[in-house]
Amino acid sequence: MIKLNYVPKPIRLTDEFVEELTELYKNKDKNVWNKPFIKEQLIEMSANKCCYCECNVAEESKYMEVEHFFPKSIYPDLVIKWTNLLPSCKRCNGSKGNHDTGTEPIIHPVENIPSEHLTFKLYRLYGKSTLGKTTIDVLKLNDRTRLVLKRALIGDELIEQLDNLQDELENYLIDFTPKKQRKIAKILKNLMLLAIPSSEYSATMATVLLHNESYKIIKSALTQYRLWDDSFKEVEEQIKLCQLPLK
Repeated sequence: MIKLNYVPKPIRLTDEFVEELTELYKNKDKNVWNKPFIKEQLIEMSANKCCYCECNVAEESKYMEVEHFFPKSIYPDLVIKWTNLLPSCKRCNGSKGNHDTGTEPIIHPVENIPSEHLTFKLYRLYGKSTLGKTTIDVLKLNDRTRLVLKRALIGDELIEQLDNLQDELENYLIDFTPKKQRKIAKILKNLMLLAIPSSEYSATMATVLLHNESYKIIKSALTQYRLWDDSFKEVEEQIKLCQLPLK
């Protein structure tokens, strides 16, 4: 889970329309939130990812649902309130269900900073606070088959590619021509882009990458050869926004 920022609410979601839809839900139990213009705006907030587990909800096997942070069954007046709506995958939305976040809060990916409440170890999440622990429990964020295994697969793949890149770098250092320098820099940049906020499972990828020794060695070499320019620095700053502290 990473920190998200609100996007402007849809223009069509005026105060009058919100009131109309809210009354329609309360009086006739109508689904008033599953509208394309709402879903499109929400998915922009998370770059096609679930706001909780970070899976890509644009994949054919996934499905994006409009999540009510404060459940509509308990807080019907918030059924269409923009700041109560989040983009979620079906698994996370189903796990959360009607959990009352008003009486037992969980991390809100916009209002809270997840890294202040979660730590990372061996592809599992751990709570630094009651809020973090409750979030992991309610959302089942350590589901072994559907989440932990996925994090391990992509994290280990990233480590392998960084290790291979370090080996290639060491072979090149005897005759580190500009062409070879550019090749190493290009490959590293592409690996770093896997850990920016818009990438799937970016919290896992960012944490793995920034704590990886091969990454640090390659970065040091690029710095030495004056290849670590502003573009690399900007990408790394984005990555730092996603990383979780190690347990």
